[in-house]
Amino acid sequence: MATIKIDSSWLRVLRPAPGARLRLFCFPYAGAGPAVYKPWADLLPPSIELVGVHYPGREARAGEAPLADFGQLVDQLRGAMLPYLNLPFAFFGHSMGAYVSFELCKALKRGHGLQPEHLFLSGAGAPHTPESTPIHQLPSREFLTQVIRLNGIPKEVLGSPELLSYLLPILRADFTACERYSSDPAATLSCPLTVFGGRQDPRVSAARIDAWRDYADLSIAVDMFDGDHFFLHEQRSLLLGKIVRQLGIHTS
Repeated sequence: MATIKIDSSWLRVLRPAPGARLRLFCFPYAGAGPAVYKPWADLLPPSIELVGVHYPGREARAGEAPLADFGQLVDQLRGAMLPYLNLPFAFFGHSMGAYVSFELCKALKRGHGLQPEHLFLSGAGAPHTPESTPIHQLPSREFLTQVIRLNGIPKEVLGSPELLSYLLPILRADFTACERYSSDPAATLSCPLTVFGGRQDPRVSAARIDAWRDYADLSIAVDMFDGDHFFLHEQRSLLLGKIVRQLGIHTS
């Protein structure tokens, strides 16, 4: 099937792949935009087109208010994405992105009879294992301290009061959405599922990663990496190698 040009504020093609056999949609973590997946572009085969999901409030959408509710986020994203599911597709979501991609999978299956060839969930505990110490309602200084503990804010941002003042409302909205999120364990998925976690993640334990097994109707693989909450950067090549091998059956 021929590819089509993607023209949506919700999606950014990070590496065009004319003649691609599969689209890999990548969902960012809290506070981030699609650019965090740009380094993946050179590590994927030409059979896979890389598309970053672009939430409101960041990068080119900085003038829009971030959404603190997954229901609104998924409803709007579903409408924007539907025209571009003309190829086989897969989802990868890290942390907040894992929950958004999981809920979008459920909405696509329920409303349109569509599902990804594979769903990759990373750095997020299963929805029925909530955070033991939520932080979204903490005062700004304490909230920022807890976010810094996860090691996900670049040094240049931490050193800039202007950048921090821009980022904090986005992080607050994203953490609010994540920490208020819940999902019915009976709402399982029928697509293959792979879950990744960091062995030294201070926020998401191996037990919470493993608990995703309750949501899989078909095969599920659980794979742990050395690293903290942002192991996906430290272990980029290894992680992408595993993803590409899983998707090989759909792109060969």
